[in-house]
Amino acid sequence: MATNTNLDHKAAFAAEIRKCRVFVLGAGFSAAAGVPLTVALLSEALQLFAAECPGIYARVEGYAKEAMGAASDALDIANLGFSELCTFLEFIELREYGGGERWSENGSREKLALRYYLAKTLVGRTPRPADVPELYRAFAAQLHPRDMVISFNWDGLLEAALEAVGMKYVYDRSDDSAVTISKLHGSVNWRLGEPNVWGEPQRTLPWVQLDFRSGMMTRHLFAARPLLDLAVWRHYQPLGEVDPYLVLPGYGKAFDVRGNAPLWYKPEFIFAFTHDVYIIGLSLAHDDFFVRSFFLSNLSYIDSYSGVPGRRIIIINPAPAARDDYGFILGRDNAELWNERFDIAHVARFAGG
Repeated sequence: MATNTNLDHKAAFAAEIRKCRVFVLGAGFSAAAGVPLTVALLSEALQLFAAECPGIYARVEGYAKEAMGAASDALDIANLGFSELCTFLEFIELREYGGGERWSENGSREKLALRYYLAKTLVGRTPRPADVPELYRAFAAQLHPRDMVISFNWDGLLEAALEAVGMKYVYDRSDDSAVTISKLHGSVNWRLGEPNVWGEPQRTLPWVQLDFRSGMMTRHLFAARPLLDLAVWRHYQPLGEVDPYLVLPGYGKAFDVRGNAPLWYKPEFIFAFTHDVYIIGLSLAHDDFFVRSFFLSNLSYIDSYSGVPGRRIIIINPAPAARDDYGFILGRDNAELWNERFDIAHVARFAGG
């Protein structure tokens, strides 16, 4: 009898584990909603930056030309490498820091203003809840609080989709009845440090402190949901209360990710009581050593966490290079590539297991 009871418990445990999934979202997840990918995003953000804040933009443009080795020519935005620009700005910030000229704890004026206009551009191109396409409504509706969503996106598309279908979400696992979105690269509506203007405390927005410190961080992250609405941004300027926490590409990322380091800490907790893993629209750049290391550290040993057999790793990515980029995962028996654009047929497959 005891043996049968133990078997029943194990079967019930396995059934519950199989219901719980991990979704890892990259920029390709948001593309079908019109959210711009890297090249288009940088171009649009720089145009907005130039129109609204020409003084600081002129300096960023000059640094961009230096980074491209074409200081005397007109800036060719189409061929400007995002990672290269951010790395060069990190060098400028290091130079200023060495001379005691750094603008704030969060970075140089140029870097903070670039983040601001990247975030503002994304908010302007992200559908509001009433306009979210059916693909994302369907994806949001099939989520449940025991799923884990890891997003490397800055945009608020998933938040809008969850709101559209009447589901709660949190960023810090503070509500067991809500879907948790772990945004490892930050978010358009986050900021690092107490809200302030010119160094003086100021809270004109309903900032909520996120509980990411885990006893090892000295500064808090804060989120303000109204910043997912473009209309709110019209009341703010860069270098003030709205100071988006975005982890930029390039070598400065090694510094930026320390602001939300607890989200990168002990990631095995994400996989311990979940089953299938879906990686959607995430390009795995060879120089993105943090994301690559995140997968190398976890996916290679993923079967050992829950002890429930049959776990799958599914990569949904239409890029021709995806098979090579994810070769270190796809060599495993339980991993497969769906070399396709993310669409509603995939959502049906998630729900069906």
